[in-house]
Amino acid sequence: MEKLTLAKGAELTAETWADFVARLHHDCVGEGVKRHYTADAVFLVEKRVWQAVPEELSDIRRILTDGHEETPEAFFEDLEDEEKTALNEAAGGSFLGADGYDMSDALSKLYPDSTLFYVEERWEFVCQHFTRDAADAFIRGKGHDYREGLRVYVDATSYSWELNTIKAAILDGRIGFIQKDPS
Repeated sequence: MEKLTLAKGAELTAETWADFVARLHHDCVGEGVKRHYTADAVFLVEKRVWQAVPEELSDIRRILTDGHEETPEAFFEDLEDEEKTALNEAAGGSFLGADGYDMSDALSKLYPDSTLFYVEERWEFVCQHFTRDAADAFIRGKGHDYREGLRVYVDATSYSWELNTIKAAILDGRIGFIQKDPS
């Protein structure tokens, strides 16, 4: 059975606090620092976003159909064999091997509601975590909501004095878990 931690939504208890502090230590001053090369680490989850750009700025193509966009390969793969044959013929032999002009022309003839456009990849902030485990747990738990993909980006908090002071106080024990009196 997988251990519940704060990274996975567990209640704050003495045990989950101790686990969090151990993971924070690993990622910010321990062995985990070797993975990202900064002690002032914060773990950002970012989502992939495709931004339309003029053709001359990118060679990455996407096809928009009914508000849904996908790669030309995915668009082509979803077609029936007869449709693939017709699209290949309309593109001059190979739809996927065609240049942008021929690909766009073939689409406009056979699928007038579909548009070829060019994109560049960007990454946008989704959420932030103290530890790598928490960022990874978010991706495992919510990744299905982000079709284009998620990644963990490690950023340095060198000039985030409040965050770094609080993190240091947690690591040296000045901030800790106090059991609330049940009365």
